[in-house]
Amino acid sequence: MKTSQLAKQLIKAIGCANGLAGRQLGCENAVEVIKASPYFTSVQQRLPLQWGTIIEEVNTGRHASALSGVTQTCRQLAHETRQVIENKDELLVFGGDHSCAIGTWSGVATALRPVGDIGLIWVDAHMDAHTPDTSDTGNIHGMPVAHLLGVGDKNLVRIGDRLPKLLPHNLCMVGIRDYESAEQELLERLGVRIFYANEVEKRGIQDVMQEAQYLVTRNTIGYGLSIDLDGFDVSYAPAVGTPSADGINALEFIKALLTIDLTKLIATEIVEFLPRFDDSQRTSEQLVSSLVEYIYKTKQFQMNAVNEIATRVSKSEQIQKVSQAM
Repeated sequence: MKTSQLAKQLIKAIGCANGLAGRQLGCENAVEVIKASPYFTSVQQRLPLQWGTIIEEVNTGRHASALSGVTQTCRQLAHETRQVIENKDELLVFGGDHSCAIGTWSGVATALRPVGDIGLIWVDAHMDAHTPDTSDTGNIHGMPVAHLLGVGDKNLVRIGDRLPKLLPHNLCMVGIRDYESAEQELLERLGVRIFYANEVEKRGIQDVMQEAQYLVTRNTIGYGLSIDLDGFDVSYAPAVGTPSADGINALEFIKALLTIDLTKLIATEIVEFLPRFDDSQRTSEQLVSSLVEYIYKTKQFQMNAVNEIATRVSKSEQIQKVSQAM
């Protein structure tokens, strides 16, 4: 019964219209653009997706001055994501700049804390593992990973509860190619598995995603996907504020999703879409819509298959019991 319910689960979309913690303003408009997108409207007709709360960011300034505002925004987001998880719906979060990840995964981890730890696959060009002490720019969109691991500003670290939201061995970074030494030192010291862009290029994204999915599920009750559009090659995702060359082939990534186990996927977050930089074909907007469709259609297919197999096994066992009784 459980798997059958999961296969028909409502996908609750939460928006976080935040952009003040980014290098360039504009990501705060992403949620509005996605919600109005004809591509996304088309996807909504094929999935049981419903929009929930859209959080407007609290403005306390830019760079280091944004810290208080980001903390308040992430507290609100964590409250929303926790509620969706506790309600046992599928969770889909649209940012905003990547600082919103502190709110998204703090809410998810806190909601599931009584059951177990969560894993996370972080798809990005950047490590996002600075703290206010190591960052030259003070841009908090470059700090969420450190804070989710329990390192950094005490107010950001303690959103939801006082414990780290992720354990290092339950986190995988995929597509990393633009980072600073302080971030690398922190993540490597903690033992986070980093699939750098050159490894992805050599092995292929399918192989990498399969290993990442294994690593983030072996000690957890399930895992999340946090997808920064700048993880992809700019030809597939031009609408980003911090582009980095030699990114992941988005078509190969979508194909890879079809081959990994999504039955343990708890939530998905898509961030750093900066609409004013999109091209005339609205390539990035289309990519966001495609990611949502392929992730959740694949998950539904997998859950239905699991349910069907479980039903057949149960029937087979019942038949065997009857025949043994005779």
